[in-house]
Amino acid sequence: MAEPETTRPKPAEPRTGAADAADPPAPVTLADSLVREAGWGPAQFGTEGPNPPYLRIGGRLRLSLSAYEPCFAAFRRDRGPFRSKVGMAEHLAQYDALMVDPIAFEECFGPGEGTETVFPFGAWLTVRRVGFGGLDLWGKRQGAVTLPLEPLTVASAIWLRRAAAAPDARP
Repeated sequence: MAEPETTRPKPAEPRTGAADAADPPAPVTLADSLVREAGWGPAQFGTEGPNPPYLRIGGRLRLSLSAYEPCFAAFRRDRGPFRSKVGMAEHLAQYDALMVDPIAFEECFGPGEGTETVFPFGAWLTVRRVGFGGLDLWGKRQGAVTLPLEPLTVASAIWLRRAAAAPDARP
């Protein structure tokens, strides 16, 4: 009498694009996000210093002359009037969190300023408000934190992350 055939589990199938859509996108630096989202080129960043690329912090008037907003400004003005300055609030709203590398603080404020007692480095923080006094951030463990605008000039030391895309409900 023949023994019944046992069923073996099938090997795992390779992941498809649908499964990968649920994975969060890889974090990018502030410089990379300005290149991708705002169309900046390498000539718009500064390269003088130990951690390039660099950008400037500026401001621009909105429709009403009383509405002045902080923005990321290029080192070299572009011929297109709108690509040389990118509004901070609008640009950072495309991301769900940012993380600051201690290099940004040490380069702006001096050696020894990149410690956990100064700022919560290595933690993903959400942006609550953008102003000339700095970025008001929120972290689950840290609570309310203010990031001065100066460290944002070290565009290679600011990391931005987007939330994972919701899976598509279509079959």
